[in-house]
Amino acid sequence: MDKMFEFIGGRKMFFAIILLLIATIFVFTDKSDVAGWSNFVIWIFGSYCIGNGIEHFSNKNSVN
Repeated sequence: MDKMFEFIGGRKMFFAIILLLIATIFVFTDKSDVAGWSNFVIWIFGSYCIGNGIEHFSNKNSVN
């Protein structure tokens, strides 16, 4: 599983892609509209970016 995470770009990116696929399936099955899809995608990748930023900041500022 670790090799797959490394290939995709990490654990957070893997789950972001899964959520993107779920949101896209919701649009095609008429469970959501394009505006809802767009809003969800903004939250998915916003959370991904914030998570990466916090992780890199904490790794940079950690005392070794």
